[in-house]
Amino acid sequence: MKIWRILALTLLFVPTFTTGYGQTGTGIDPEALIERILQVDMRQRGELKDVMYDAEYIEGEQKEGGFEEKVRIVKRIYIKYFPDTAWYHEEYLEYYKDGKLQDEEELKKEQQERLENKLKRKMRDISYPMLKPFYPEQRDLYEIIYDGVAQEAIEGFVCHKFTVTAKEKSDTLINGDFYFEAESFHPVRIDFEPSKLAANVMFRLNQLNMSLSYAPIPDDMWLPRQFAIEGKGKVGFLFGVSFGGTEYYRHPIINSGIPDEIFEADQNE
Repeated sequence: MKIWRILALTLLFVPTFTTGYGQTGTGIDPEALIERILQVDMRQRGELKDVMYDAEYIEGEQKEGGFEEKVRIVKRIYIKYFPDTAWYHEEYLEYYKDGKLQDEEELKKEQQERLENKLKRKMRDISYPMLKPFYPEQRDLYEIIYDGVAQEAIEGFVCHKFTVTAKEKSDTLINGDFYFEAESFHPVRIDFEPSKLAANVMFRLNQLNMSLSYAPIPDDMWLPRQFAIEGKGKVGFLFGVSFGGTEYYRHPIINSGIPDEIFEADQNE
């Protein structure tokens, strides 16, 4: 068992406290932890050129008799990474409504409507670099507190926890709880929300909670495994809407050389 895992397991039983400077009673230096986390993230970013996933998005309601599925969408997702940005494209393959497979026309209509909603609500996808608040370029925009080792296993892993809070209200900044695996320093789960909810004349968000979970793959990389979203809003002055669902990412294929042509339509939006 490696030294970091031994330390993390020991710290599970040591009370922690935070000070105004983010230090903790565990004896761990939060800045040293952040430096190691960024080293790991930069290494993976340098090695990961592109990735393709099989994906499945499910919406539904939790009722007394159990979960009732309303929508299921089978997708293929493509991401291509660059030093300062990423290209993202998703291809809808199958669309089920109330358990019934819909035709091609309904599939295209659903895809277009969801893309428009994504842009309107300024929703992020898994191509977004979630560790931005920890990097020097944005660090001054956030208060970052190290909370010690999480008292419970996160997705089955012993994790360090950080609380991240934006210093100003902006729909380009986030608030969240970040959990990093104690041995590898990769992110395991991030529970987050915008520090300011998007609003315009036609639509206003009242709530938007998101959670992104990661899982290890060979070559010491961790990639998104599951993304959950739940939100509430209001359309004009008429009525409120609630939305939510979970997307699962499976069978990642990395560095296969995805052609640029796949992303052409997305770059023109």
